[in-house]
Amino acid sequence: MNHADLVEVSLSNFRQHRDDAARWLAIEVLLSDPASLEDDDLVDRLCQLQDRLEALTRRRYGVA
Repeated sequence: MNHADLVEVSLSNFRQHRDDAARWLAIEVLLSDPASLEDDDLVDRLCQLQDRLEALTRRRYGVA
């Protein structure tokens, strides 16, 4: 699979699963916010959510 194919698959995944993509982006925004980073429990929960979204995506596409 070439670079263009990978981009197309990624964009297709993004369009098909907008809710997951929105959650992932929200997590990234919060994890880059200095105020959020002061709350260790919040950071832990955000990282756990990000891990769950990644695992879901990997299962969805059969990637280990």
